Amino acid sequence: MRSLLACLLVLTCSGCSLLKSRYAMDDEVYAAKYADGAERFDLLGKAKQALDARHADGLGGLYLSGGAQYQADAEKPFVGGELGVEGYSTSWTTGRASLATYIGDDEGYLGLDAGVRLQTPSRVAPFVGVGTFHGVSRGVELADWDGRDNDDDGWIDEFGEEESGVDDWLSAVYPEVGAHLWVNANWRLTAYGRYFVTTEGRDHDDWLIGMQLAAFSR
Repeated sequence: MRSLLACLLVLTCSGCSLLKSRYAMDDEVYAAKYADGAERFDLLGKAKQALDARHADGLGGLYLSGGAQYQADAEKPFVGGELGVEGYSTSWTTGRASLATYIGDDEGYLGLDAGVRLQTPSRVAPFVGVGTFHGVSRGVELADWDGRDNDDDGWIDEFGEEESGVDDWLSAVYPEVGAHLWVNANWRLTAYGRYFVTTEGRDHDDWLIGMQLAAFSR
């Protein structure tokens, strides 16, 4: 057992890219903390250095993410994508905002998504969070009852008449769980799950599972 632990620590110090002890030396805060004795043979120190992500305090950057939610009664999965900004107010708290789009069976929504996360200040960082989305869809709806010729065909309220360009709003709130992995000082990968509670009704509430890639700088 001791031999196995020793081998794991050696890999952490010198070979394993996932736990490379000097992974964030490009960051001035991380480098200042670990420059002294960086080459010293200190297994426990190297393990701590490999897992430390307290340098994230004050970082800000851009992210791209996408996810999908599959409901049993849907013909296609409910998918979404985001392009946004995220910032670390401390090494364990972030706030984010994005332009987001979600597309379902027969309509798509474009709007704003925002949220906050609490995470451990570590290289592999589990987190919990909460967020909200508010968006609009330009679609069609049945209009064979409103006394107007909506499709300009000379007939009023014929069977199946539709009106196009109708605004349909969708709002949602969600708790979020997931984990981050710092690839190096600036790049971070994220896997997350969000449970959407929407204005469409409880039949439409479900988990959305996604991935995020973010690039940070000072």
